[in-house]
Formats: sequence, C-alpha cells, structure tokens
Amino acid sequence: MSLSEFEIIDQYFTPLGHWQGPHTVMGPGDDCAVLSPPLGHQLCVSSDTFIEGVHFPVGASGALVARRTLAGAVSDLAAMGSEPLAVTGALTLVAAVPDWLASFSGALSELIQDWQLPLVGGNISRGRELSLTWTVIGSVPTGSYVTRGGASAGEDIYISGWPGRAGCALSKLQSGQQPPEQLAKHYLAPVPRLLLGLHLRGLASAMIDVSDGVLADLSHLLDGSALGARMNARDMAFDELLQASAESPAAALTHFLTAGDDYELCFIAPTSARAEIDRLALKLALPLNRIGETQAELGLVVENLPVTLTESMLIKTSGYRHFT
Repeated sequence: MSLSEFEIIDQYFTPLGHWQGPHTVMGPGDDCAVLSPPLGHQLCVSSDTFIEGVHFPVGASGALVARRTLAGAVSDLAAMGSEPLAVTGALTLVAAVPDWLASFSGALSELIQDWQLPLVGGNISRGRELSLTWTVIGSVPTGSYVTRGGASAGEDIYISGWPGRAGCALSKLQSGQQPPEQLAKHYLAPVPRLLLGLHLRGLASAMIDVSDGVLADLSHLLDGSALGARMNARDMAFDELLQASAESPAAALTHFLTAGDDYELCFIAPTSARAEIDRLALKLALPLNRIGETQAELGLVVENLPVTLTESMLIKTSGYRHFT
C-alpha cells in the first residue's frame, strides 16, 4: 500500500522538526513557521530548485540527493556571509519509496544539525519527475552582508578550497570509472563554506559561490562591479590530486574553471587584506588561493593556458545553461 503525503511527512520529516535552533518560535505543523531573528540583524533568503538528471544523477540515493541539494542551497548563504537560521523544503516525488525516503531523511537529519539549519516547514507532492526546492534563511548583522558588487580595480581574486575536484569526479563516474574517495567526496557530499563566509565579512569586497564554474561565476562578480580581470593559469595548478586524476593538465584546468559542483567561494579583496586572508586560510585549514586581479578594462583574460586549450574552448564549456 502506498503512503499518502501526510504519512510521508509524519514518518520521515516530522521527527526532523523536533530539533530547532534558538531563533525558531514555531516550527513545522502550522500554516507558517515563525522565526525571531537576532536583534540588529537582517535576513538573507534564497530559493533553489534541483531536478533529477540535471542537478543530481537519475536514480541517485536519497542521501546523495539530500547532501548535494541542501549544500547547493546553503552555499548561497555562505556567499553573503550569512549565518544559517532556518530552511524549508518542497519535495516532488514520482513514487513514495520507503528505502529512498529513509535514506533522504537520515542524511537530512545529519546535515541540518551539522550546519545548524532547522527544518521549519515544507511540502510533499507527486509529479512526473523527482525535484526538490529548498528555501534557506540566514541572518547577518545589519549592513554587513557581502554582495556580488563592490569590488574595485587592482584587487585580488581568490578561490577557496579545491575547485574542479567535483567536476573531475563526476566525469569519471559518468564514464563508468571509480574516482578516488578523496576526489569523489567533493561531488557526493559537498560542504558549503559557511564559516569562511562569516570570516570574510569586512574583508571581501565582493563574493559569490561557485555553482556554475569559476569562469561563469567570476563573470557575475565582474559584471556586478563593472570590471575586468586578468588571471594566470599557472596559479590554478596547485591541486596535486586534481592534476593526477585528470587526463591532462588541460583537462584539470578545464575542470577547475568550468565545473561548479564543488560550491567553493570566489571572492575579491583589496591587496591590503593579503596577510589577514593568509592567516584565515591557516586558521580554517582551507586553501584560499589568489588566482588573478581585477582591472578597469572590461573583459576576462586567462594567461599561460596550455597549448591545447584556448579561451574560446573554455567559454564554450563555461557555466550550465538551462535553456540552451
């Protein structure tokens, strides 16, 4: 006998609502949740929809879907320097499969507690394809959020962590290969850079999470500040695991610049912040690599590309587009 939407909620999701953060006045169970933001804070709100076969593989386990989709949504909070406050989810199922739901709910339970993000409501429906929409809510001290605009010419461009690893792992999985565990985890269980985002308030002049690839998302930062940039491909070959796992240096660089599944943070900061950013990298045990600088002249130039790779080739593979 199939489960109704109310039975699915009661069995797999109502228990998750029992864990609530300090700012939840009323969680799931009524027509709306009620939140009480910290005094002197503003809210940051973002919604993301994730569809089977586009944002996660067809037939993916519930745990993988929970980890990939919630990380992608929460990453938007990190990009604003926001502290998590709450999340709601709308899940569309083709069928109610208990094992899948248990896997999804179990992973979700871990994530909302790891990231201090109470689940305060949502919806279950049936449709022709599996999809999930998260609405994440965060808070920042008034006026301290970091936007995509605000950068100036002559500032440094940084990327956090290990961009390209998730894209390389996905490429191997799609070709039937088993990537090394250290590589695969970046695709299977990405981690939004929440703590980094908080520390970059007041340091970064502009910031974005890398969901569509470094080139595509950096372009959004440059557009927001009416700037161009000059980058050096040699500054992007620091990841020995990516270099060893990719088919060639050109393939490694392509993953680095065009794969966005890692959800790292790309940010711009004044040169006067270099020492503090270096200290922050040590404090968080997280690479924060300087890969270029902004310039007043519009356009994005990547120098010292491998001979087998051109800027036009990178542009063609840069950034996922839903309607092309």
